[in-house]
Amino acid sequence: VRSSAASDVYKRQIAIYLVTEFLTTPLITIGEHFGNRDHTTVMYARDKISEKVKEDGRIARQIKDLKDMIMKR
Repeated sequence: VRSSAASDVYKRQIAIYLVTEFLTTPLITIGEHFGNRDHTTVMYARDKISEKVKEDGRIARQIKDLKDMIMKR
């Protein structure tokens, strides 16, 4: 069971990943919108979720579902 803080971090990482997938906003700007995070933190979150999508089919489906909801498919 994840702690609440760990769960919040994971959710933020997914949100950052989705933002980087849909927008061409600079990483510095994305970090500012996520609580003044450094651009390297944004890169880490994006890359971490990207790897999880490649490795875990369940997570890949969840991310696909989120993308579909965003695109209203």
